[in-house]
Amino acid sequence: MSGRHASTASLSAASPWGRAGRKAAASLALGLALLCASLDGVADAEPPRLEVAGVDDAAPRTFVVYGDTRFTERDDVANPIARRALVQQIALEKPLAVFIGGDLVYEGHDMRDYEAFTLETRAWTEQGIPVFPALGNHEFRECNADLQPCLENWWRAFEALHLAPHRWYSVSLGASLLVLVLDSDSALKAHSPQREWLEHEVDAADGRFPFIMLVLHYPPVRDPIFPRGRDEREVARYFARRQPSLHSQVVVVGSHVHNYERFRKHDVTYLVSGGGGAKPVPAFRMFGELSRLHTSTNFHYLRFTLEGDRLSGVMVRFDPFVGSAEAWTEPDRFEVRARSTSPAF
Repeated sequence: MSGRHASTASLSAASPWGRAGRKAAASLALGLALLCASLDGVADAEPPRLEVAGVDDAAPRTFVVYGDTRFTERDDVANPIARRALVQQIALEKPLAVFIGGDLVYEGHDMRDYEAFTLETRAWTEQGIPVFPALGNHEFRECNADLQPCLENWWRAFEALHLAPHRWYSVSLGASLLVLVLDSDSALKAHSPQREWLEHEVDAADGRFPFIMLVLHYPPVRDPIFPRGRDEREVARYFARRQPSLHSQVVVVGSHVHNYERFRKHDVTYLVSGGGGAKPVPAFRMFGELSRLHTSTNFHYLRFTLEGDRLSGVMVRFDPFVGSAEAWTEPDRFEVRARSTSPAF
């Protein structure tokens, strides 16, 4: 992609998280290499294009996606046992990256929630696992009249990524996958700034990356019993028209609904992964939902593996109400193949 310049991630020594936070931030910075967008030499003229360092395209590449973690010290708005267990299990996976589809914290106005995130994910930081967040509605909680303080907290928490002043961006994992991280609280209708950026990035990536993934908070396809958030349905409408002419396979991961769902619409895989710790919401699994799960509570994350022309996905489920030997299961698996071959499920 043109207009990019190499940059090394760094975090300010004046981090508000204290000595432990600064050490964690420094470790994360050492584990990241970023390619940041530039336009006429101005680094923030367009959303960042980031790149995960050390990706070996010849080997299997594993990364994690999930959402609705709600990091906070308030135990009444999330299940801290499940949230912490998922974090530790992800650390054992040693993924190349973790993508969080929004509602990372409970209250975006309260920097203490971001401090809770920093403390609870220390195992990721010590391994140099980069975290790429999408904005969710809770990132704006208690900033109803003025969103800027909440955005400042989000940008400050992830200052190593140099996201400010942007609310959406892209991340590449080697030559096989481009991830577009969206803000579903911003307009996605045709001709909106985010939509124009999305279409430009898809057009530029088509044929260059076998797989394109979107990570956003409000799921474009989900059980219709749940109300819509904002413009997320526009994403599904766009790909219904665009996907037949694409050379890349598209996977879209939303969260917001505190459960797990999987759909296939217009040759696009749509997932709901909102089981990161927030209070569970039952899923009715109607209207073409493919996972066929029978459990109503599904704390989980998604483990993706890129290998050759295949992108495999596994729903890794944690049950906090059973013994440790039975707590971890993998009840749903799926696979998407590059366009040169037929999709398999």
